[in-house]
Amino acid sequence: MAHPRLEAELLAQDELPGIGAGIGHYDGRLVRDRANWLVAGAGDDLLVGRVAQDPARVFSVRLRWPHPRPGSSHGFASPLPDGGLAVSGRDAITVYEADGRVRWAYEHDPWPDQGIGSGACTADASGRRLLATMLGPVLIGGSYPGDRCVALRLADGRPLAQITLPSASAGYLFQQSFTDPGQLFLDAAMGDTFCSLGVSWEDGGLRAEPLGMAQEPFAGLSLGGAYLKLDVGGDWLSRYEAGRPDVIVEAEAILPDGLRFVGHRPGFLDRDRVLVAVAEEQWSEESRHLVLDGHTLRPVAEVRYPGTSCLDPLALGDGTWLTVHGDTVRRWRTA
Repeated sequence: MAHPRLEAELLAQDELPGIGAGIGHYDGRLVRDRANWLVAGAGDDLLVGRVAQDPARVFSVRLRWPHPRPGSSHGFASPLPDGGLAVSGRDAITVYEADGRVRWAYEHDPWPDQGIGSGACTADASGRRLLATMLGPVLIGGSYPGDRCVALRLADGRPLAQITLPSASAGYLFQQSFTDPGQLFLDAAMGDTFCSLGVSWEDGGLRAEPLGMAQEPFAGLSLGGAYLKLDVGGDWLSRYEAGRPDVIVEAEAILPDGLRFVGHRPGFLDRDRVLVAVAEEQWSEESRHLVLDGHTLRPVAEVRYPGTSCLDPLALGDGTWLTVHGDTVRRWRTA
């Protein structure tokens, strides 16, 4: 199955130390406050790069904060609308000011040492609340109804509300819509099982509702009310948008023989195009990048790079995308 070739044009490149290793972390690629961000760890510091609106640049700003627990896994770091940073660690949520000072820390029961379960956090659209996932309480008799999503006042860490999630001991990822920070997605990974939720603050409390089909984590950049979900094994890709029919395409029906959807983040290049990586194996060292029709999810072209390749492109919603090679981040568009 051959597709027309689109030549990739290199627009800019820049460095972010540690991003090559950090790109697979849940917080490696984030959308916050209508911007794309990359998060990496370098020694005992957290490095955060805001992707520039100017397509001739990669980053508009690169920031550095100290790790709240030097020498440990960096947890989940989320840029805040006021210029600060929130970090969900093993046993505490820490919020930093823009100048690196700790604003407050909220301690909670620690996630297990075995690497099963990890928290995530994000500011909500108001910029006044921080939403964070934490372990839930063990009830009398040893039952465990699920992990918690807690709303904390961003100014001082005071708890405001909480709900029990339909997931337990999960690894979490909060993501925002690129065009609407009020649309919050929460992925919960439980081994090969996924739960995807839409989380919102309504009438003074939190709500969480399932999104799309089960066993599909939210995928990539959401644009204009539409969002994508990707089968864990890469066998199908789905598109959802309120008021429109759901679109589900199977890899074996639309891709060349033997290929599946791979990588972390297929996403919208713009309102009419989706960029995906495909390969024979989920974590192949090389992949092919296809452009799909943004409404039907049918392939329309294949991207060809000038002497380079990578597994997992990051679509930015403005017609450009990023690739990561070691510590080097490159920005592309179709020629």
